[in-house]
Amino acid sequence: MPDDFDVGARLAQGRPAADTLQRYVAACRQLGYEHRDLTLHPAQVTDWYGTEDGMDLAALHRCCVALDGVGRAAQEALAVQERQLGELSAAWEGAGGDAARMFLARHGDSSAVATAAVRTAAEALVSLREELWRVVGGKVDSTVSAEGRAAGAQAQWSAAATSVTTGTGDTATAGEIVEHAVKPFVDTVIRDEWLPAMQDAVAAVTAAYDGATAEIAAERTPTFDVPGDLGPDCPEPRPSCDDEGQSGRADVAASPPAAAMSAAWSPPAGMPAGTPAATAPSAWSPPVPPAPVPSAPVAPAPLAAPAPEAPLPSPGSLGSGMPGLGGGPSGFGQHFADALSGLLGGGLGGDALESPDLDLEEPALDEPGVEEPELEEENEEDAELEEDDEAEEKPESVVAADPVLPEEPCDPPPEPAATVAAPEPPAPPPPAEPVPAAEPASDEQTPCEIAAGEVPQVGESAG
Repeated sequence: MPDDFDVGARLAQGRPAADTLQRYVAACRQLGYEHRDLTLHPAQVTDWYGTEDGMDLAALHRCCVALDGVGRAAQEALAVQERQLGELSAAWEGAGGDAARMFLARHGDSSAVATAAVRTAAEALVSLREELWRVVGGKVDSTVSAEGRAAGAQAQWSAAATSVTTGTGDTATAGEIVEHAVKPFVDTVIRDEWLPAMQDAVAAVTAAYDGATAEIAAERTPTFDVPGDLGPDCPEPRPSCDDEGQSGRADVAASPPAAAMSAAWSPPAGMPAGTPAATAPSAWSPPVPPAPVPSAPVAPAPLAAPAPEAPLPSPGSLGSGMPGLGGGPSGFGQHFADALSGLLGGGLGGDALESPDLDLEEPALDEPGVEEPELEEENEEDAELEEDDEAEEKPESVVAADPVLPEEPCDPPPEPAATVAAPEPPAPPPPAEPVPAAEPASDEQTPCEIAAGEVPQVGESAG
């Protein structure tokens, strides 16, 4: 086999013979000879001969050499990999070693498939190169052989054919030579022997390309695993909503729980123990600012009893007709008797105290009642003050934060909502100031003052 595989140079060796055959056919065509594969146009014979013009078997030869080198390198790498697999089996044991060996075994199988594919491609291209070179050589040989069949009369036939086609010289003699000698040669040698050889050459070239393509495509496609697939799968990142929604939820989660806020607050001094505590804050959920939540109705605190002025003796009776004086000061009669005894002296006996002939107006039972409206007014004022204090001390209704739930994937990102700041926890209320003791009305008279005012009248009437 030649080293250069020059198709052009090989075809050039049979080009003169092809030109001679073309002159013979052209002269016959001038005299009325017809054949669809020979006389369709004036250069049809040379076209059959030059179907492989431009074929670059040298480039195909370079591809064969390169693929042969790749096949040898792949075979060496495959041998190294097999040795390393044996070393791995001895150095690494356990589940991890088994997984690595299985992976390398699969990798070795794929490497063997790739090596076989490269080797097959190289062999197919070598076969193609040799077949094409053989076909080209066969065309040249067939053409030279056909032209050599008329070697004894070649000079006479060539001159007669040229005279007929150009119309110069003795055209009559030239026409007879072409009609009786050249035309039978064209029918027997060129049409029946040379033309089929050219057609077979074209078919052989097409079959050679198709055969090489099919041989390469028949090989399996190697598949190599990715080493990263051996490790654990990483969890897919969850889609997150917009930053504003996330920051809003973080602010709510950072707010103190409702239980801690309620535990930090203690009722002020003076408030009865039975007073219900403020309602615990209810939940608050972003992003829509919550409407003002009405606080739960709180039972009104019972009115604090007014502080007593001084400890008084047990309720007594002012004589038989004034027992206790209802809501007035207890022991009024005893005080009145003591006052009279001190003013009139100790000479008055028990009879005088028991049944004095005094024309005294019995104090109206309604007079002690005079104190009651005033006391009721004072009690009402104290109750209002306590209610105001309770209203001030009542913590603002704070909405407890919902437990942060795992967010579901967001299909479309929601429109940015207005950021709502979490309400600040209320400061612990100041201790309630003690309710000041009700001062006695300036106009109110004590029983002693009443008795002192009546004594002179008693003396005057007695005297």
